[in-house]
Amino acid sequence: MKLSDAELRTLAQSHQSAADHLKLADHFTEHALEHESDAKLHEELAAPYEKSEPRLAGEARHYAAHSREAAEAMRSLAKIHEDLAKEHGQRGHSAHN
Repeated sequence: MKLSDAELRTLAQSHQSAADHLKLADHFTEHALEHESDAKLHEELAAPYEKSEPRLAGEARHYAAHSREAAEAMRSLAKIHEDLAKEHGQRGHSAHN
């Protein structure tokens, strides 16, 4: 589930549990999917532009590359939060032993 900007700010500053990290991971995963969709769309737009407006094709491809890079960054953030959630889970589990 993608968080609102306010929810993201609050949770990013106050995360304390595995559940909080998983919420953040889900947010960043959703954001990555949006960037990937944007990249695909702009790659598709570049093809018809190639014949009529080569400058537009170049910029569409440039934006697609930027969107793929942003998606990769979002996936990295999601992975870090998933790892932190596991660490929180292990700490909580070892505290009970």
